[in-house]
Amino acid sequence: MKLLVLLLYSFLIGVLFRSEGIADEYLNQSIKYKTCLELAKINPIKGYASATKWFSLDKGIAARHCMAVSIFYSGDNFNGASRLEILERDIPKKQLYLRSQILAQASQAWLLAGETGHAARLLSKSIGLYPYNPEVYLDRATINIDQLKYSQALIDLDQAITLNSNFTDAYLYRAYVKRFIKDLDGALIDIEYVLDILPGLPVALLERGFIRKLNGDLLSARQDWEQIIKQAPSSEEAGAASVRIKQLDKIRLPKAEKVRHTKKDYVLEK
Repeated sequence: MKLLVLLLYSFLIGVLFRSEGIADEYLNQSIKYKTCLELAKINPIKGYASATKWFSLDKGIAARHCMAVSIFYSGDNFNGASRLEILERDIPKKQLYLRSQILAQASQAWLLAGETGHAARLLSKSIGLYPYNPEVYLDRATINIDQLKYSQALIDLDQAITLNSNFTDAYLYRAYVKRFIKDLDGALIDIEYVLDILPGLPVALLERGFIRKLNGDLLSARQDWEQIIKQAPSSEEAGAASVRIKQLDKIRLPKAEKVRHTKKDYVLEK
């Protein structure tokens, strides 16, 4: 799962300078913040150096955020996550949205550091501060999916879609979850929605193939998987589709196949 390095510069710098009515300072700091975050991603060492120099001048939250992001992109997930989490505590309490977003970033850094439980707790705290961001519900749902907590994941995915009815990623993951809880009709509805918006999306075709196979429609499943191989032959989804087609060639599955969870059954990415 990738780190959500949201460009919060316009919001954060606004918090720090708009209230003082310093238009020029707001613009300068906004540009500096954006530049620093972009540099942190491209060249973490230079990004950190730039952020450190900036921090020595104003001791600001924006510079500290850029330092933490630079550390994360350098590969030090643990230190980057720790700094992001500490940073949230120093943001003014009333800035609920900003604190929520920083916690979401810290959560994903902790996840990459292998601290799944801590990452999930931070996402819950993030939602508690600002319960209107569908992306954060999706992030928590993916952790629950990895832990096979499908009922909890479904609740978060439903909420993400309630907040954003066009959130295709949430529909995609919800289709996957519904498949594993044996709601194949619901899974098919969700995956068809994704393919209506994004025709030919390999991961969605792969998922629809799984659903159709479980419904006993082996011919349509094969067609979905063959389409992936044709349009994206070097993709991870094409590899998974090829394996499934070979399985179809060996055995015809009964219409009511028992659903089993295996890591190879999905290649969903964020």
